[in-house]
Amino acid sequence: MSYFDRLRAVSRERRTLLCVGLDPDPERIEGGVAGALRHCRAVVRATEEHVCCFKPNSAFWEQYGPDGWKALLELRDEAPETPFLLDAKRGDMDNTMRAYARAVYDTLAMDAATVNPYLGRDSLEQFTRYGDRGVYVLCRTSNPGAADLQHLEAKGQPLYRHVVELAEHLNGHGNVGLVIGATAPAQVAEVRRATSLPFLLPGVGAQGGDVEGAVRAAWNGDPASCLVAASRSVLFASDPAAAAAALKAQINAAAGVRP
Repeated sequence: MSYFDRLRAVSRERRTLLCVGLDPDPERIEGGVAGALRHCRAVVRATEEHVCCFKPNSAFWEQYGPDGWKALLELRDEAPETPFLLDAKRGDMDNTMRAYARAVYDTLAMDAATVNPYLGRDSLEQFTRYGDRGVYVLCRTSNPGAADLQHLEAKGQPLYRHVVELAEHLNGHGNVGLVIGATAPAQVAEVRRATSLPFLLPGVGAQGGDVEGAVRAAWNGDPASCLVAASRSVLFASDPAAAAAALKAQINAAAGVRP
């Protein structure tokens, strides 16, 4: 089963569009990598019923060195029925991207990954050739500096619109989606008018994204169309299960998904 089919199945079964980020911070979690793994395992167990995907960011595990990669592999085994999306934002020459793809999909056994489109089609094809895995292409990101480059006009339209066209061309296996920040609901709506590709919507919770506006703009009835990612607001909540359940309900209400 392909990544997006798995995502749809889990989303329907659990009636959720929520993706929880697993990004341990050594300044907030004591005990080094063992403490990070222990904390994230507890969050996975507490929130799994409320999510359709988990999203570890590679940098937060790389900072612990080789033991961080080992811990991430162990964490992946904690929830084998739930898709894992590695937020790595890889982007490099095609032969380097081939090695990155092997690391993400073969070694780490991740179900999906984020990639950077700056190097173009031949670079991204090293990820999209894995037809059973998901590839989310950075389009309009959630950070304040997104407009510095992503909104520059080229041939009469902003650069992020050209990314949409590139992603469409690369979607031969039906495994490509777009990353569009929930902090930019106007761009979410604009891009949704241009494509039916699945969206990953980061930026809710600690980044202050507009959950209702972004979800209404992104949702098109496909459970894969609107994957909403929250990290710190759930990961470091006093009650992660309650935080995830509340966010799930908020997202479902915006999408019109019945509980």
